[in-house]
Amino acid sequence: DKAIVIAATGTGKTYLSAFDVKNFNAKAVLFLAHREELLDNGITTFKKIFPRKKMGKFSQSEKNVDADFIFGTVQSISKEKFMINFHKKKFEYIIIDEFHHAAAEMYKNILDYFEPKFLLGLTATPERMDGKDILELCEYNLVGEMGLREALECDLLAPFHYFGIDDETIDFDEIPFANGKYDEKILTEKLNILKR
Repeated sequence: DKAIVIAATGTGKTYLSAFDVKNFNAKAVLFLAHREELLDNGITTFKKIFPRKKMGKFSQSEKNVDADFIFGTVQSISKEKFMINFHKKKFEYIIIDEFHHAAAEMYKNILDYFEPKFLLGLTATPERMDGKDILELCEYNLVGEMGLREALECDLLAPFHYFGIDDETIDFDEIPFANGKYDEKILTEKLNILKR
């Protein structure tokens, strides 16, 4: 009733989840992510596989509760005042994108509340900075894995090269840093400048 897929970015984890939902024949699905961009990508993918299903978004900008397939941000769904809009057994199938975040408290609220028939975690990066074990959340049921090297060898991804460029326009010491990452809003403001 729980599983995780670990695969490199761009290898088709969202498509895999959509095809599994189809195989599962789920009538009600919750697709969770931490950014609206991921929700929009999920909706685009799922519409290709399920053109007749009613899809809606539950996020800061929209609060759709009537669709068959709900694409929601963890930040919105995890709030009790919003979570109670959904019966705990409403969703037969729940997908959590970027599952490496699922050890955080917001996700725990969701995992403790909902009772799906199946839960699928998707991630490219299973390791966490705090050492928490995300595989435990899926009872160590790793059903698929494809690393970057294998994806390149199978021609699923185009070869790439990294180039490091010295950037003296940003003083990273001025940007708040917590839990292994910079404050995204402030970082974006500092990076999106004309000089860069």
